[in-house]
Amino acid sequence: MKHILIFSDTHGYLTGCEKVIRESKEKVDAIIHAGDCTRDADRLRAEFPSIDVYSVKGNCDMFVREPEEMTVIIDGVKIFITHGHLYNVKLEYDYGTLKDRARRAGADMVVFGHTHKPCCDWDRELTVINPGSSGYCGTYAEAWADNGKVRADMRRFD
Repeated sequence: MKHILIFSDTHGYLTGCEKVIRESKEKVDAIIHAGDCTRDADRLRAEFPSIDVYSVKGNCDMFVREPEEMTVIIDGVKIFITHGHLYNVKLEYDYGTLKDRARRAGADMVVFGHTHKPCCDWDRELTVINPGSSGYCGTYAEAWADNGKVRADMRRFD
């Protein structure tokens, strides 16, 4: 089983993220950063070099090397990661365009940000995760991938 911490929209505020990683009772195997301040993802890579960090650029990330979307597989779970601004997530009640794109990618889980509103939902075999704004609202998500199955929960920094 792989333990995954999911952050987005940190906007330069990493104190809560770093504390959660350091104080986790379980080994953290991967971190996903869904954009808006990719330099924060770089800082996490530097501070926690033994943890895989996956990151995409958001609408506020200019002139960075990260892709706008990526697909990764963690312990058999295929995860489509994007910031969400390219998929109308602020305009669509049900995130239909984003979910369609994730399904076309064959994803089991989609991770996005942009709205600053936490979301942990399941829609026809697709786990939908938005950790909210880890920087402004103090929210994040935690997931466990286990041989192709995924479980996820929303969390708030203490």
